[in-house]
Amino acid sequence: MNDASNANAVPPSIPSPARKRGPSASLLLGLGCGAFLLLVVVAGIVLASMGGAASVDDGAVLKMSMGGALPEYAAHDDLSELFGPKVVSLLDHRTNLKKAAVDKRIKGVLLKIEPMQAGWAKIEELRDSLTEFKKSGKFVIAYSEYMGEKEYALALAADTIIMPKDAPFEFNGLAQEVQHYPGLLEKLGIQVQYFRYGKYKSASGEAFGRKALTEPVKEMISGNLGETFAHFVAAVAQYRKLDVEGVKTLIDDSHFKSDWALENKLIDQLAYWDEVEDLLKQKTGVKVEDKVKWVSPANYRTVSASAAGLEEGKDAIALIFSQGLIIAGNGGTDPFSGDDAQGSGPIIRALRKAVEDDEVKAIVFRVDSPGGAGLGCDYVRREVEKAAKKKPVIVSMSDVAASGGYWVSMSATAIVAQPTTYTGSIGIFAVVPSLKETYEKLGLNQETFIQGAHADAMNGSRPFTEDEAKKFDADLFSSYQRFVTLAAAGRGKSYDDMEPLAQGRTWLGDKALEKGLVDKIGGYEVAFALAKEKANIPVTQLMKIKMFDKKKGLIESLLKKGDEDEEEESQSNSAAAVAMKSLVQASGYAPLIRQVPGMGIFTREVIKGHEHLFPMMEETYDVR
Repeated sequence: MNDASNANAVPPSIPSPARKRGPSASLLLGLGCGAFLLLVVVAGIVLASMGGAASVDDGAVLKMSMGGALPEYAAHDDLSELFGPKVVSLLDHRTNLKKAAVDKRIKGVLLKIEPMQAGWAKIEELRDSLTEFKKSGKFVIAYSEYMGEKEYALALAADTIIMPKDAPFEFNGLAQEVQHYPGLLEKLGIQVQYFRYGKYKSASGEAFGRKALTEPVKEMISGNLGETFAHFVAAVAQYRKLDVEGVKTLIDDSHFKSDWALENKLIDQLAYWDEVEDLLKQKTGVKVEDKVKWVSPANYRTVSASAAGLEEGKDAIALIFSQGLIIAGNGGTDPFSGDDAQGSGPIIRALRKAVEDDEVKAIVFRVDSPGGAGLGCDYVRREVEKAAKKKPVIVSMSDVAASGGYWVSMSATAIVAQPTTYTGSIGIFAVVPSLKETYEKLGLNQETFIQGAHADAMNGSRPFTEDEAKKFDADLFSSYQRFVTLAAAGRGKSYDDMEPLAQGRTWLGDKALEKGLVDKIGGYEVAFALAKEKANIPVTQLMKIKMFDKKKGLIESLLKKGDEDEEEESQSNSAAAVAMKSLVQASGYAPLIRQVPGMGIFTREVIKGHEHLFPMMEETYDVR
C-alpha cells in the first residue's frame, strides 16, 4: 500500500536549495512501475482465483469453431489465459468430446468450420473423436461458409453438413507444391553446400539444397500424395455412403459451389447461419425467441472430468509431448516466423518425472515433429530408451514423426501412427551455407586469422575445399549408419533389413505398418489401450491421464522462468548475425524466407554457434 500511495501522490514542486530533497524522479518512477507490476500481479491472482470451471447450462451445445492451425498441445499458463488468446489444442478438443459424451447438460456439437491448416493425421484423429462422440446418441452438425478437401474431411463426421447457398466448395483433388530456395539464396549471396544420405532424403533437403527434385524424391512425393488421396476418397465414400469410383468421378467433374455439392449428396442442406441456429433450438428444446445455449471449447475444457460425469481410475498413464523442431537445450524462437523449436531439456525432465512417479504405470509420448538437430534428437531418444526399461513407453504419432521425429520415437516400447502420418525418413541431410558473397554485397571486409589448416572451415565465411567436403560427407555417412543401426535395434531388425527401408524415405502410416516401422494404426485411444496392455493392466480398468507439462503461474509467466528452467541464452550480436538480418531486411525477401521450413531456427543456431546443420528434418507440405 505504501508503494501504491507514493506512486499515486502528486509530485511536489521543485524544492528550493534550503529545503531537504524528496525522492528523486527515477526513484518515484521505479516505485510507480513496481506498484503497477504489483497491481497487475494481484489483479491476475484475483481473476485467476475467480475463474474456476465454466458454468454449463442444461441443453447446451458445444460450439467447436475450427479454423487455422490446430496445435497438438498448448500449455495454458495463467498469463496467456488472462491477457492472450485462448488456444484450443487437438488434445483439448479430444478431451472435451469425451466429457461432452457423458455430460447430461450437453445436447450436441456444432462444428463451425473455417479454412484449416492442420495436417491430415490431425483431421483423422479429430474425426475419429467426433465419430466416437456420436455413439452417445447426441448430434453433430457441421456448418461452413467455405470447404476444401481438409475441411470437408472433418465435416464428414457430422450427422448433417450445412453450407450457405452459392458458398465455395472445393472438391477437385489434392495437390502438393515444393518451393526450391537455392536460387533465392544465390540472389542474397548465400552459396549452398548440400549433402545427404540416402536417395529419398528428402523433399525438405532438396528444397534447401537443389533447384529441382531428383527422381526418387519425386517418386516418394507422388506415392504419398496418391495414398493420401485414396484415404480421402475412401472416407468420403464411407461417411456419405457413396461408391468409391463415383467419388473419384465427382472429383474429376467437380464444380466449386455448395449447390453442386448438395445436388451430388456431398452435403445435406443449404441454409444461412440464423437458420442453423433455429435448427439447433429445435434440437435442444429452446424457445424460438431465446438464444442457443452455447459453450465454447476454451471454457468447457475448465470443466473437470468428474463434473461432466466421466469416471477416472486411481492409476495414471503419463502424457508427454514433442511438438515442432527439436534442438538441444531448452528451445528457442524462430526469428523469421516466430515459431518455436522445442528443446530436448523439457522433454527429458518430463520423462524422468513420469518414471519416478509411482502413480504412473505407463507413458504415452505424443510426437508431432518433422525432426531437428542430431544432438537434441539423440538426447531425447536415449531418455526414451532408458524410460522404456522401467515402464512401457508408447509413441503416438500425429501429423509427422519423420527424420528426427522418428529418431526420438524408435527406441520406444511400441509405436502407433495414423494412416496418413508422415513417418520414417531414416536419413540425413546437411545444408552448409557460405556467406562469402553476402559479406561482399554488404561491403564487409572480413579478415580471418587461423591456427590449424581448417580452423575456418565451418564459420561460413568461405566454401569447403574439396578435401573438407569429402571429410564432412564421410562424417555424415557415419551418422546415417548410426541412424539405421539404432532404428534397427529399436524395431528388432538387422541393419541389412532396415537399410532398404531407410534411405531417407518418408512413409505414410499404413505403409510404415507394413514395413514394420510402427506397430499399430490409430490415435490416442489405440495408444492408451496399448499402454495398458504393455503394463499388464486389464483393458476394462479405468485410468486417468496425467499431464507432464509444467503449468506456469502468473509470476513465473511474467518473469518467463520456471523452477527448473535453465538460464536463457542471450542472442548473438556477432557481425554474421547483424549482416544476415540487415541483408534479409534490405533484400525485400523476408516474406519468402519466412516460408522456408526451419530456416529461421537454422540461421539462429548457426549464428549462435550451437549447430552447423540440421541433419534430420522432413517437413510436411500442405496437401489439399
